[in-house]
Amino acid sequence: MSDPSYYLDGTLVTARELEVPDASFDNGANAAGSCSPGVGIGQGVAAVAGTPEQFTLEDQYELPRTPQDGQHIGVAGTPINIGTNNANGNGTMTETGEATLASLAAGWTSVVPA
Repeated sequence: MSDPSYYLDGTLVTARELEVPDASFDNGANAAGSCSPGVGIGQGVAAVAGTPEQFTLEDQYELPRTPQDGQHIGVAGTPINIGTNNANGNGTMTETGEATLASLAAGWTSVVPA
């Protein structure tokens, strides 16, 4: 089974935490909401099945998906994260890298940014 993918915009999280200091905007349902998961991202699963004609390695801006970006409407995109669920069940994610599709043969991988 693939590790979860999720999207959080760090700038927006910081802005919301300044508005409501006692609330958390970077865990729990926040990692699952806001159109967060990368649809079709299956990190840790075998190579992408199919033929090259069925897929593109380029995103909507014709750039390689290294990493794959996500975004909220009207806000510049940032990478979609891959992570593991916290064992205590509070919804906190531990980021393990960014969702990357460099080749169909390798499939989706989690790459730690340099």
